[in-house]
Amino acid sequence: MTQIEINPAQLTNAALGLDRFVVPDLEEAARKVAAGYRVDLPGFGALLSFAEGYYNSVGDYQLRNLETAAQVVQAVAAGLRKTVGNYHAAEQANVEMFRVPGTGEPEGYLEGLRDSGFARLFHDPLGGVDGLGEQAAEVLSVATQTSFVALAFATAAMAPDYLPAPLTAEALVANGFSIIEAARELSAVASTLEGSVIRKFDGYANAATAGWVDSSVIGYRNVVAEVSRELGQVQKAIAAMSASLVAVVSLLAAFWSAFIAFTAEFFVTILDLTLSSIGPQAAVLQPIIQALGALASASWLTAAGTVISVVVAGIALLSGVVKEFVGVQRFDEQGDGTPDLQQVPVAWHSI
Repeated sequence: MTQIEINPAQLTNAALGLDRFVVPDLEEAARKVAAGYRVDLPGFGALLSFAEGYYNSVGDYQLRNLETAAQVVQAVAAGLRKTVGNYHAAEQANVEMFRVPGTGEPEGYLEGLRDSGFARLFHDPLGGVDGLGEQAAEVLSVATQTSFVALAFATAAMAPDYLPAPLTAEALVANGFSIIEAARELSAVASTLEGSVIRKFDGYANAATAGWVDSSVIGYRNVVAEVSRELGQVQKAIAAMSASLVAVVSLLAAFWSAFIAFTAEFFVTILDLTLSSIGPQAAVLQPIIQALGALASASWLTAAGTVISVVVAGIALLSGVVKEFVGVQRFDEQGDGTPDLQQVPVAWHSI
């Protein structure tokens, strides 16, 4: 084996930079994702809980990947310091694999579904109410949707064939403002990772190779390239999550704007016909009322179905947009549920 040939000052400075600047940034990014990716109750709404469950499982996986990333970068810095120690001891570069402990097993889809805003109404109602109450806009938005659903139910009381429409709308009551806030938080994290954190990692880590000429530098460069690639995947995944939330809230907003505008006018129409049907006109007007209710109900059920199908397509961005660099549902290349960054071998050797 050849003797190690490095510039110890370069490695020492690189390790210092990784520990002081990159690791804290990754830890802060993980804290922001942990605090911001979940949507407050009632989440995407009961009817879209299945999509929110998928979103939550992806968010939890990427959160653990970010938390593990900080440990991996610390391991790289520790490996650099060990390489410097070997150099001063006139030994070969022999950095065995540093094993990071990781942050636990990521949640699966079922746990993600249990963590949806609608599901938390049943198993964590106090936490959900606290979360909702923090933002007056969230409370007002959900209350507005609920009040118009109540108006639609009042309409259905006069025109029973209209009942499926308020039932469907009720299941689409969602926390739009919380979805927007989560999208903003994730977008900010993705932007910071791309524009600052990954660049810092690449800069400090690659600076260590100046003057490093023995064969061990090849192994080190491979480690740096793999960590950088994995960080890039996390960034793209988080950006895709943000984009999907924007798609979800845009479609829900369009649905509710139309539903609210329609509901008040339709209620007045049905109420007027109902009042007019008292007496001998009932035999003529009641069939008209029921026909209008059935027609309106069918119209809104179609609209709700369109929203659901397009929202599902938006959520599919989480796999479709990034399919060129991911393996399975949660962006788990190994397919074993363990964060990919936890499986990066931090090791390099002189030959």
